[in-house]
Amino acid sequence: MTATVAGPRPARYVEQIMGMPVSLALRGSHTDDDLARVAWRRVCASLRSADRVFSTYRRDSAVSRLDRGELALADCPPEVGEVLALGEAARRDSGGAFDVRRRGGLDPSGVVKGWAVERAAAALAALPDTDFCLSAGGDLTCRTLHPHDPPWRIGVEDPHDPGGLVAVVPIHTGAVATSGTARRGPHVVDARTGLAPVGLASVTVVGDSLTAVDIAATAAFALGAAAAGIWLADRGHRGLLVDTDGTLRPVGPEKKGRTT
Repeated sequence: MTATVAGPRPARYVEQIMGMPVSLALRGSHTDDDLARVAWRRVCASLRSADRVFSTYRRDSAVSRLDRGELALADCPPEVGEVLALGEAARRDSGGAFDVRRRGGLDPSGVVKGWAVERAAAALAALPDTDFCLSAGGDLTCRTLHPHDPPWRIGVEDPHDPGGLVAVVPIHTGAVATSGTARRGPHVVDARTGLAPVGLASVTVVGDSLTAVDIAATAAFALGAAAAGIWLADRGHRGLLVDTDGTLRPVGPEKKGRTT
C-alpha cells in the first residue's frame, strides 16, 4: 500500500528493517528537523529490537530459542508473552485457522508486524502539531491531528497487478493492513489443514489499531474466500476482499474504508 495526501508534499524517511521497507511520511510543524529525526531513529530502533526478539530467521532470537526449547517463556522478554497471547486469542476467534503454533514450529509473524509497527509509532505520537503515516511492508498507521485537514489517501495494491490499485482509502487517523499473495506468494496457510486457502487474492482491513487489523486480515485470509467476508463483518471490521478471479467484495456497514 502507498500513502499520499493533498497539500504540501510531506517529508519522507525510508529504511529497510525486518526484511521489509519501512517508510514514514510527516506533515506539519516537525517534518525535517531534529525532533523529527530523533523520532524516526526511535521508530527504527524499536523495530530492530522487535526483530531481534521475534525473527524466525535469526537463530539467536528469543522466539527461535523458545521454539527449540532453549528458553522457557518465563525467561523471554515480556513482549513475547504479549504477542503469543494475541496469537492465542486470534486462534480461538478464527476456529484454529490462524495459529502461531503450526506443524513447522512457532511462528508469530502474523501478529508481530502490525504489533511492532503500532508500538514503534508511539515515538511519532509525541511530535507536537505533526501528522504522520508510518508504513511497513504495506501495512500502515496514520494520525491527523486536525479533523478539517485532508486525510491520508491509502492506495490498496491490485494483487493481480502490483503496479496498480484496486481502491484508495481516505484515512485521517487509523490503520490499514493487507494480507495476500501479491508480494510473497501463498505464504498464509489455514493452520487446520496446513494448506494455502483458495479463492482469495488479498484481504484489506481498516480500523483503529494496526495490531488488530493486521491480525484480522491474516486470519480472514487463512479462512478462505467462502468464510472471510462473513467472519470480518460479524466482528465489525471494514475492508475489501479481492478474489482470485478479480471480484472486489467490500466488507462492513459503510463499505467506504474511512476512519476518523
